[in-house]
Amino acid sequence: MDRIDSLRLFVAVAELGSFTKAAEKEGMTPGAASKQITALETRLQARLLERTTRSVRLTDAGQALLERIRPWLSEFELIEDGFADDDAAPVGVLRISAPVDFGARILMPVVADFMRKWPGVDVRISMADRMVDLVDEGFDLAVRIGHLTDSSLIAKKIAPACMSVVASPDYLAATGHPDIPADLVNHDCIIDRNKPAPQLWKFSQGEATEEVKVSGRLTLNGATAAIEAAAQGLGIACSPSWAARDALRAGRVVPVLVDWEPDHRDLWAVFPSSRYLSQRVRLFVDHLADSFKGQL
Repeated sequence: MDRIDSLRLFVAVAELGSFTKAAEKEGMTPGAASKQITALETRLQARLLERTTRSVRLTDAGQALLERIRPWLSEFELIEDGFADDDAAPVGVLRISAPVDFGARILMPVVADFMRKWPGVDVRISMADRMVDLVDEGFDLAVRIGHLTDSSLIAKKIAPACMSVVASPDYLAATGHPDIPADLVNHDCIIDRNKPAPQLWKFSQGEATEEVKVSGRLTLNGATAAIEAAAQGLGIACSPSWAARDALRAGRVVPVLVDWEPDHRDLWAVFPSSRYLSQRVRLFVDHLADSFKGQL
C-alpha cells in the first residue's frame, strides 16, 4: 500500500469510526488495515487514533491531519479519476439518496434520461424523507432540497427550488383571501413536517420581510400531500412550486399572497468530501445541472 492509499485508509477509519468498516470499504482485512495505520503513525511519529474494543476516535494529531488532507485528497482523487476515465464510457453502480416526492415525480425522468445516455451505469435510488448518512449508508451522492448546514460534505447548487402558497377556490370563497402574511394567523394552514420549521412561514417583498407562525387542523409530511389537502379545501399550503404546478394548471388550487414571495429553498447535489468521486458521479451531477437550468 502506497502513502496515498494509507491516507485514504486513515480517512475511511476516521469517517466510519471502525477498522472493520474501513477495511471492507478499502478491500482488505481489519488486521491489515490496523497494520497500515500503525505504519502511518510510525512514519508521521504521531498517534492518530485512540483504539478501544468498542470504538475508534481521533487524537488531536489525527484531527489535525484529517482536516489538512481531506480537501487535498478529494482534489487528487478527482484529478486521478479524470485522467483514468474521461476517455471511456462510465460503468458501475451509482447509489443515490433523494426525497420521496421529489424523487418520484421530478427526479425519475432525469435519471431515466441519464441511464439511456449511459447504458453501462446501473442506478440504485433510495427515497426517504430523512437526512441519510452518505458515508455510513454507502451512497455516492444525495439530492437534497433546503438550506444545507453540514460543512463536512461537498455540495453543488443545482437550481433554486421556489415555493408557492396556494389554496382551493372553495376555501378562499368561504374564508376570504389573506392580503398580507400576517393574515395567515386567521386561516387554517397545512403544516408539512418535512420542512425544517413547519409552522414558521417566511416571506419577502422587496426589502421587507415577514415571519408568521401559522397553525391549522391538518399536519402531514410531504409536498404532494400538502397540495392535495389544499385542493380538497382543507386550508392554505406553502409547498414547492414543482409540487403545486399540476394543481395550479387544473385550477384545483390558486395562488395566495401573490405580492409576497415565500422563502425559497435550493436543489443541491451532495457527496462526501473525501470519497472517491467517480466519473459516473461527476457526469450525473452535470446531468442534473443541465436538466434543471433556471429553476424548478
